[in-house]
Amino acid sequence: MLSSFLFNAPHLFGSRRTASDVIHLSPGDDIQAAVNANPAGTSFVLSAGEYRLQSIRPKDNDSFQGEGLVVLNGSQVLPAEPATTYTGQSLWKVRATPNRVQYGQCQSVAPLCGYTQDLFVRGVLMAPAPYLIFLTPRSFYFDRNTHQIFFVRAQSSSVHAALFVELATRNYAFYGSAKGVRIANLVVEKYANEAQKGAIGGDRSGSGWTLDNVEVRWNHGAGVELGPRSTLQNSKIHHNGQLGVAMSGPDCLVRNNEIAWNNYAHFDPNWEAGGSKFWATSNLEVDSNDVHDNEGPGLWTDTDNIHTVYENNRVIHNSVTGIVHEVSYDATIRNNLVKENGYGKNNWMWGAQITIQNSSNVEVYLNQVEVAPGYGNGIAVINQNRGTGAYGPRVASNNTVHFNVVVYHGSAGTTGFADDTGTAAATQNAFDNNIYVTPNCAGVHWRWLSGKYWTDFQGLGQELNGSCQN
Repeated sequence: MLSSFLFNAPHLFGSRRTASDVIHLSPGDDIQAAVNANPAGTSFVLSAGEYRLQSIRPKDNDSFQGEGLVVLNGSQVLPAEPATTYTGQSLWKVRATPNRVQYGQCQSVAPLCGYTQDLFVRGVLMAPAPYLIFLTPRSFYFDRNTHQIFFVRAQSSSVHAALFVELATRNYAFYGSAKGVRIANLVVEKYANEAQKGAIGGDRSGSGWTLDNVEVRWNHGAGVELGPRSTLQNSKIHHNGQLGVAMSGPDCLVRNNEIAWNNYAHFDPNWEAGGSKFWATSNLEVDSNDVHDNEGPGLWTDTDNIHTVYENNRVIHNSVTGIVHEVSYDATIRNNLVKENGYGKNNWMWGAQITIQNSSNVEVYLNQVEVAPGYGNGIAVINQNRGTGAYGPRVASNNTVHFNVVVYHGSAGTTGFADDTGTAAATQNAFDNNIYVTPNCAGVHWRWLSGKYWTDFQGLGQELNGSCQN
C-alpha cells in the first residue's frame, strides 16, 4: 500500500506521473528522491531549467532525458561581502565549507590543481592562489581554516548585489553501479569531482550506460568516466579540469562527439590529463570525433587495450600526442585527420601526431597527418622497457604504417622508429607506400634508430614504395 501511495502521489518530490513508467520533473524537484520512490527502469523527463546541487544514483535501466535546455549545476551560490586586507587591498569574501580532498599530480604552474572546489564569479572560472598576497583579478584564495574565500574587488563591482558567486560543491551528477542507464539532452556543469572520476559516471562502476546529446563542462576532474559496454555519442565534452572522457572495459563506443579544451586545472599530462584516456578495453571504437585544443593527448589508449579502432576522427592542436596507443595490443588507426599536435612535448619522438608506443599488431593507414612548422612529429613507433601485460610482452612489434600522407609545414618533425633499450629488432615494424610532403626532402624528417634522412630510411628497407615530394 505504501509503495502504491508513493508512486501515485503527485505532490511528492514535485513529480507527476503521466504513464506507468514515466516521471516528469521540474526545477526545484529532488531527482534522487524521485529515483528512490520509483522502480528500476523508470524514465525521468526533466523540464527546462536549472537543477542545482543534484547528485543522482540511478537504478538499473533508468533513463533521464531533458526537454529544452536542462542544466544540472553542482555548485552552490554564495553571498559576497566586502573585505579589506592588511595591505589595504579591496576584496570580496564569501564563506564556505571546505572540501579538503586534494588528489592528482599537478604541473608546476598549478600546484593546487588537486583541490576540487572551483570558484566562478559571474560565470568566469577563477584560478586558485596559494596565498592571499598572490591574488589577481582572475584568482581566488580559499582559507580552509577560517572557511573564507577571498577574491579581488574590481572597481566596477561596488554593489555586491551585481556579483554572482558559485562554488563547486557536489561530487557527481550521475554515479553508481547501476546497469543500462541512459542520459540524454542534458548539460552537466560545475561539479567538484576529483581527478580520475567523472562528473557523469563517478568511478565508472556502472556498465552499459548510454550518453546521447549531453554537454559536460566546467567540472573539476573528468567530464565523463564510463565502464564496460558504454556509449558516448553526439555530445560536447569540454572545459573539464583534468580529462574529457575516460572509459574502461569491453565493447565501448565513442562516436560523433566534440572533446575540447580539457585540463583547465593543469594536471600533469604524463600522469593523466587531456582529451581522453581508455584502458583495459576490448573492441573499443572511437569514430568521427572532433578532438582539439586539449592540454595533454587527444585520444589515448593506455594499458592492455586490444582490438581498438580509431577512425574518421579530427584530432587537432592538442598539447601532447594526437592519437597514442600505449602498452597495448591489436589496433587499427585509419582515415583520421591528425595535425598540429605536440606543441607541449616534442623532444625525441614524443609529441607525434600518431604514436604506437610499446604496442604490437597495429595498422596505421589512410590518415592525413600534418606537422606544424615549429613543433611536433609525424608518425612514431617507440619501443622502451615496459614489461609484460595482459596479452603478452609490451613491445613495439609487427606494426604497419602505410598509405598515409604526412605533411611537414616546416623544418620540424620526424617519422619513424625509436628505441632506447638497445635490443629492439627494428625490422619487426614496417613503413611503406606513405607520401611525405616537405619543403626539403633532404631534411631531417625520418628516424630509424641511428638513421635520420630519407636515404637512410630507404637504405634500411623502409618506404621502398613510398615517396617524398618537395
